[in-house]
Amino acid sequence: MNADDARRGDLAELARLLPDPAGSELPASRQHALKEHLMSEVRMAVRAAAGTPPRHRRRKLAAVAVAAAAAAAACAVALALLPGNTPGASPAAVRLLARIATAAAAQPSPPVRDGQFWYIQSWVSYQVCDGGSGSNCTMEKPHERQIWQSVSNLCVTGLLREYGQYTPLAFSTNYLHCPYRGGVNDPTYRFLQSLPTDPHALLSLIEREMQGQLPRPEEAFTTIGDLLRESIAPPKVSAALYRAAALIPGVTVVASAKDAIGRSGVAVAFTYQGTRSEWIFSRQTLQYLGERDINVANGSTNGEAAVLQRAFVDHTRQLPS
Repeated sequence: MNADDARRGDLAELARLLPDPAGSELPASRQHALKEHLMSEVRMAVRAAAGTPPRHRRRKLAAVAVAAAAAAAACAVALALLPGNTPGASPAAVRLLARIATAAAAQPSPPVRDGQFWYIQSWVSYQVCDGGSGSNCTMEKPHERQIWQSVSNLCVTGLLREYGQYTPLAFSTNYLHCPYRGGVNDPTYRFLQSLPTDPHALLSLIEREMQGQLPRPEEAFTTIGDLLRESIAPPKVSAALYRAAALIPGVTVVASAKDAIGRSGVAVAFTYQGTRSEWIFSRQTLQYLGERDINVANGSTNGEAAVLQRAFVDHTRQLPS
């Protein structure tokens, strides 16, 4: 098969996965995002030392603290995953992410005041293991999660509601210079506004910030997923994050996927150490629906989420109209 035939075949595949929306208009539904629920062991240790409530992320950094033999194996995996040694994101993934980015850039950008909070409501269930050891793992009971966080300053106390219980989200001000707009790991809306909208520059920034924690492609995919989920990014930044994801080697398309409440869509995925992480999007609107982590060996679900609502509000506990 020559290159032209391959391109035509890939375009046909994408057309099958994602029918064109009617016309150029997108429904004015709420944008969706969800930061990962499971937090890395390293991040947990940093938060505990600083007296800061944990932030929920999928990143699993326990792999960086393994024995020498395992570290050598991880190094080999890292080398295998570097851009020079892989074919890059699949053509279908590149084209799908380009369409998702175009739709994201077309979303409205409401005015946001520094004193406001972003509100995100989701339905989640993730795998929990005894002592973080990776053994005796069970899935949480599916439940609602609501979070309120300052759009401009992490020194302002936010709020988390999970399992019906409210928990203040307060970063220790002992090690922060307040006001603090966050960073790649813990962004505010103001921080996200400051990110470059050129996808190459954005990916380079993410790789510099997260250098050495995991093999570069997996780290970049996970970090972008974090920035897209339990946060709200300006439309142009959201678009840049999707276009940056298209630059990551190993990113693929999953033709059919479902989020935690059963909504069907098409997924962008990355597989690492036996787990396929999926970002799920509506075929009709191209908006983010949720995520799922799949054990590729047996097809079981390690974690799933559906984002239900996302908005800006004036104070904690306030619900969008």
